[in-house]
Amino acid sequence: MSNGISKNSLRRELRKKTEEFLGKGGEIKKCQQGETGEPADQPRAKSVFVSPSPIKNRTYVNDVVAKIDERKRKSPAQKAPKASKRPKKKVIYDDFGEPLREVWVDE
Repeated sequence: MSNGISKNSLRRELRKKTEEFLGKGGEIKKCQQGETGEPADQPRAKSVFVSPSPIKNRTYVNDVVAKIDERKRKSPAQKAPKASKRPKKKVIYDDFGEPLREVWVDE
């Protein structure tokens, strides 16, 4: 969903307005790094990025991710197999691997 204004058109418009300003006698002053346009005798206005709330302790993501990965690597505890209450059928084989008989065994 484009609003129809391209970056190039914005640049052209800004360049045009700057030329008009300079053409009417306006002046652009270069400032040194760190210099401000606010008066030195008045207290400076609050910065936009300063929050009034106190600094909170932060949880570093690396520690949290390491703990999550460690939990993923651990296999869940193996549950002990349930003892079945029913007897099971066990096949008895001879020395040649042939079935001889079936026996019911409680395991």
